[in-house]
Amino acid sequence: MKLRAIRDNILCINGDFGDMTTESGLIIKSTAGKSEGITPRWFQIFELGPEADKDLQVGQWVYVAYGRWTEGLECEDERFPDGKTKVWRVEPDGCLAVSDEQPEQQLNYNKSTAFDGSYHNVLDQ
Repeated sequence: MKLRAIRDNILCINGDFGDMTTESGLIIKSTAGKSEGITPRWFQIFELGPEADKDLQVGQWVYVAYGRWTEGLECEDERFPDGKTKVWRVEPDGCLAVSDEQPEQQLNYNKSTAFDGSYHNVLDQ
């Protein structure tokens, strides 16, 4: 089967629903499906419909606002590396950013506001 996007649809693979690791090596478990999992996610564009935004290209990564994608559908297509994979339809208006390179699965915090490893009692100030 060859999957094809129609109209302005964007079909994506490699949805970012896994665990993330901080620079210091802390693993932050996935919150997909939980109330705290209401965050944008990265997806890789697999197929663009003929009316899709011309600034987007197959292979790019898009950062998509929460809830602006469908449930993933397992599909078989000879273009997938393993023959089959999960595919999501992403709403064009939900795309917040685009990257030519795969985003790192690593969180980078602003060091001036991030936890510095020491507990500070606010009453001691």
